[in-house]
Amino acid sequence: MNTSTCVGIDVGSEEHAIYAIEGDKDSGDPVCQTTITNDKDGFSELETFLSNLEEDTSVRIGLEATGNYWRPVFNYLRGLKEEDELDVELVLSLINPNEIHQFKKMDLSRVKTDSVDAKAIARYVFRFKPESTPRTNDRLRSLRKLCRYRSSRVEEKVRLFNQLDDLLVGVFPEYSDCFGKLSAVSSLAVLKEYPGPKEIAEQDEEDLAELRYGKIRHRLGKEKAKKLIDKAADTVGDDYGPEVEITISHLADQLRLVKREVEDLNERIAESFEQIAPNKLESVDGIGPVNAAIMTTEIWDVNRFDTATKLNGYVGAYPELSESGKYEDPHPSMTKKGNPRLKAAVFTSTMSAINCNPIIEKHYQKQLARGKDSMVAIGSCMRKLVHIIYGILTSGEEFDPNYEDENTDEGEEEKKTSGEREEKEGRARKPQTGSYPEGKRSSELSPKTNSGKRVPNYQLAGGET
Repeated sequence: MNTSTCVGIDVGSEEHAIYAIEGDKDSGDPVCQTTITNDKDGFSELETFLSNLEEDTSVRIGLEATGNYWRPVFNYLRGLKEEDELDVELVLSLINPNEIHQFKKMDLSRVKTDSVDAKAIARYVFRFKPESTPRTNDRLRSLRKLCRYRSSRVEEKVRLFNQLDDLLVGVFPEYSDCFGKLSAVSSLAVLKEYPGPKEIAEQDEEDLAELRYGKIRHRLGKEKAKKLIDKAADTVGDDYGPEVEITISHLADQLRLVKREVEDLNERIAESFEQIAPNKLESVDGIGPVNAAIMTTEIWDVNRFDTATKLNGYVGAYPELSESGKYEDPHPSMTKKGNPRLKAAVFTSTMSAINCNPIIEKHYQKQLARGKDSMVAIGSCMRKLVHIIYGILTSGEEFDPNYEDENTDEGEEEKKTSGEREEKEGRARKPQTGSYPEGKRSSELSPKTNSGKRVPNYQLAGGET
């Protein structure tokens, strides 16, 4: 008789707690309860335990996807499985930590120790028997890390800009009249060398005009130099000490460096994306190569979403209602749920698409004509763009701005009920709305989900969220 052993591994930075139970003894004594070190010796101990099991035993191993601590032991076990080093059938699954947390709450367990968590994982594996986590694309995961690092640098750029702007509004409010953008290369060059109106007002016009900036060493020019000196001499800003000048100089220099770093990252991301996972997202006016890379790496596998609406839920591009008793929020705002990086990429692409994409621009103007607030209209355009993204990723086709016109008779459309329109948009116009015809959901077209069972998000995402 074939038996099964369920193993839970609570991963840690230095040690992993192991708890194993037999498949028919959920609440019985453990087959094994131990702790191994996060190194080769510890992994060898785990391999020895697995090798000592009977040959007709299948082993289900579950690990929490906690940070990056799970990677070494997970990769080691996956190597054993792929190289057939063991005589037992091995099912290796990554599990979302939130699922284990909720599972423990159902059992009313409030104890928090490594061994208790390992036992909870083993019992979760016994109860739900999660599928084996497939191997993920290591290069795509690397690109996602690069995209996420870029996001952190963009946030740093915004933070530095806000600090610099806040200082200048107080001591030199007229400065913004001299440059199109505070973060312009010429502006930052001036502030680094002459941080504040006092320094600028004391400069000779010809000397300031000779200030060089940028990669090809542009001159500031006499006209800009004269305007700066005149504004600085008559500023209405607050008085300040040398500490403010030091702060302005450092902020300008740091902002210049971060801007250059982001530009370099943009080039590297676009180049890597073209090599690793090129798709048709860039065919949509408004979606550039960097946002296309972010969308691709954060969505990871579009087949884990049955419909475009579910993808939109993952993005978080929907209003969140607040109702309690007789209270109803008259102005629901955009939810804070969803993937923040993906939401940011969709938002910036939408803002660009409103100006250059005929489909999104038309939809935006339609919402405004209905009396919608501009931010509500932008949110609706974000959802429209998510449907387009879903359609492109599932169909593999380029964006066709004329698709709706070719497949929709607007005269008849207005006569139809909302239910009939929903059916038409959800089924007949699959490539651009992203919804498959009835009986043709995207999950059926995925080689990883041909069994008909939905693969949990954490599995397709390699355990990362």
